[in-house]
Amino acid sequence: MKKRLLSLALVAMLLAMFIPVSMASAEWTMYVYTENGRGLNVRMDPMVGDNVIGSLKYGDAVSVRMTMGNGWAVINWAGGEGFVGYVQSRFLVDYYPGTAPAVPSRSSSKTATKTADKSLEAELASEKVIAEPFYIAARPTRTSGWVNFRVGPSTTTSRIRSLDGSKELLVIGETNSWYKARDLETNKVGYISKNYSIRLNKEYIAAVTASTADASQRLGTLNVNGAFDLTCKLPDGYNLQVVNVMGGKIIASILPNDITRPQMYLSIAYDDSYANVQRMNDLTADDLALLEASFTDMNQVEITYRETGHGTKLLVARETGSDVDFVDILAIYMGYFIEFNMTPNPSAANQTLTDAQIQMCIDFLTDLDFIPVQK
Repeated sequence: MKKRLLSLALVAMLLAMFIPVSMASAEWTMYVYTENGRGLNVRMDPMVGDNVIGSLKYGDAVSVRMTMGNGWAVINWAGGEGFVGYVQSRFLVDYYPGTAPAVPSRSSSKTATKTADKSLEAELASEKVIAEPFYIAARPTRTSGWVNFRVGPSTTTSRIRSLDGSKELLVIGETNSWYKARDLETNKVGYISKNYSIRLNKEYIAAVTASTADASQRLGTLNVNGAFDLTCKLPDGYNLQVVNVMGGKIIASILPNDITRPQMYLSIAYDDSYANVQRMNDLTADDLALLEASFTDMNQVEITYRETGHGTKLLVARETGSDVDFVDILAIYMGYFIEFNMTPNPSAANQTLTDAQIQMCIDFLTDLDFIPVQK
């Protein structure tokens, strides 16, 4: 029975890979377009391998049955099983592309290589760091198209992956014609053409922390998107370190010097649905009930409310039962979710939070202050 279940799971996984992105009620015509004017392989299966069953020339009309979520298109093909074949959809366009560019000879190919090398050198020489990172998405020329994310600022460099318009990139640098960006899904850094990308209307969250070694043990300035500063005092024996500023979110750890003490984590992320909410104090009873449900639906928790010394409401979700292994404390400020989570240190023998430890976390958070940046 287990083997049968595994087989069904495998089938489901394979089907998920080939979910169609676009399926028209009837077949439609597209045309082969390759940048170098060469032909396009038709394959037995939607994957690159020893499965070529034919080829198409530049500009050939193709009868498309559907485009698929994995970057392939199903076309009518007499030599294929079921009279279909598969081609990469990024090499198909909706219009006749005209005369194919001449395929370069060996000698002209060498000249083209030298020209490409000089172009790459020029792009690299023009590279500069972006002072304020921002988000972009690939902008294919058509809905089912793809844009290449490359290892260098040139079409002659290797492709890291092909991106559709749903993938976000964080721009950290630029050349004359290319963005240098981090792929938030894989954490890889590469280049994407400026002509085939679009800037997203989404603010980048920047965080800068000062040393916590001073006598006051303050965080210094934790600046959130230029909108406000978050300040608070650390408990004795704890240090804060920002571990991730990526994908529109700040993740920070607040770790003890003594491994037997609990650890805390801070995350800050913007939520469009709370764009007009200044503080949690402004939420209605129904709004608060929805927030509470996000905790009580998943765990057995006790919900209480506290207030910082500066008047900002905090939601405290404390696990109940014999083994209390987390407490979450949530604040909302200017549309941002500020969430603290406290858990026992995994190295500690006792994996249960004590009342004193939870009170320490609450005391720490009630000293929070949200200071709007003066513009």
